[in-house]
Amino acid sequence: MISCVLITKEKVYPQNVLDRLETGFFDEIIIKTESASVYQRYLTAKEAKSDIIYVQDDDCFLNYQDLFKKYNGKITNGMTQQHQDYYLPLNCTLVGWGCFFPKSMLDVFDKYIKIYGEDAHLLREADRIFTYLNQPFNSIVMRHEDLPQIDRMSLEPDHYNSLHEVLKKLASV
Repeated sequence: MISCVLITKEKVYPQNVLDRLETGFFDEIIIKTESASVYQRYLTAKEAKSDIIYVQDDDCFLNYQDLFKKYNGKITNGMTQQHQDYYLPLNCTLVGWGCFFPKSMLDVFDKYIKIYGEDAHLLREADRIFTYLNQPFNSIVMRHEDLPQIDRMSLEPDHYNSLHEVLKKLASV
């Protein structure tokens, strides 16, 4: 069984993404709108019925069925070669283009919260925290499609500073 967990900060989840999901592939699709943070992705995943979770951002699409063929019980995510080269030495990866993982991995947030609480880094960098604390992961270089959206987190001025700040924290978890 596979649960698809989708979040967006918008009032309605983008229809252009929903139209591409083959609903028969997933046992359930859970959508959380007006999400205040990336961490909401994982809080929502805790509600899933399935033991395998699939997530992706609301501004992209990849062939999740091909990605699932590579799923090995670890975080299995799709990404570009350029991003893999950047993130691999940082001991974290991206989940936004598409990612499968076992629901049991969600417990790692307890380690971070025990030390730092539900701080701004948890809310913004939850994907990095999740992947860093669940190594090793299985990053697959594959094509994806970025969908039109103006407000991308990666374009925010402090994006890479925030990433490196949370990585310093994670070194002590």
